[in-house]
Amino acid sequence: LLVKAGSGCATFGSPSSLGVPNDFSKHTLVARYNDLNSTEECFKKGDVGCVIIEPIAGNMGLVPAQKEFLLGLKVLCEKYQAVLILDEVMSGFRASLSGSQEFYGVVPDLVTFGKVIGAGLPLACFGGRAEIMDLLSPIGGVYQAGTLSGNPLAVCAGLSVLYKIKRDKTLYTRLNALAVRLTQGLKKSAQSYNIALETLNRGSMFGFFFNENAVRDFDDALKSDTEMFAKFHQKMLFKGVYLACSSFETGFICEPMTEEMIDLV
Repeated sequence: LLVKAGSGCATFGSPSSLGVPNDFSKHTLVARYNDLNSTEECFKKGDVGCVIIEPIAGNMGLVPAQKEFLLGLKVLCEKYQAVLILDEVMSGFRASLSGSQEFYGVVPDLVTFGKVIGAGLPLACFGGRAEIMDLLSPIGGVYQAGTLSGNPLAVCAGLSVLYKIKRDKTLYTRLNALAVRLTQGLKKSAQSYNIALETLNRGSMFGFFFNENAVRDFDDALKSDTEMFAKFHQKMLFKGVYLACSSFETGFICEPMTEEMIDLV
């Protein structure tokens, strides 16, 4: 079972990239984000090995999972004996020091992290329950290796940054405050011009949609005014503010940013 966000092909359960055999995708079921009924219907169709989900989705704009949805997903995985895998490649160490778990309290069976854990250098990792991790060699029979596995430069940089983050007790409070200041400022400015704008943030992550309704999944995100976003993006470039060029991207507040910078935006 794959709960996938941000790909137009997701609805059809078809490969979203060339080179992926159809035989692979036919073993994948797609459930609607933030919809437990849709997810349970997938479980009822047959044996489900695992659920993969972004707890704070960032590839359809910023769309956080609702707490009751993620808690219910954990219950369903336990009921049907499926492995719950949280994709925290984007939210790990951005939403908080403990990623999405600070917001939801949902402990997955497996979790994945991307280049954030390597301070931007090529590094990724996954971890989880001991009985699953013990299946990997040398303890278990599953062989996992790679050319850059344990790359000393990336690991050293990543550890140094993580130690620094952990020592800074107010870092995430400051980042969250700046993200809230930005999204509230954008919302207020839009309202003054009678422009519909939905804004969200989780920790240092932020997103907004030119949409008059709340965005809970990819279908909702597709109803946003992308032409308005394109005009907004171009005008912001002229003002010296660079945003991601797609309305389906997520923005990030970084540590050097100040209230003055946010107010300029």
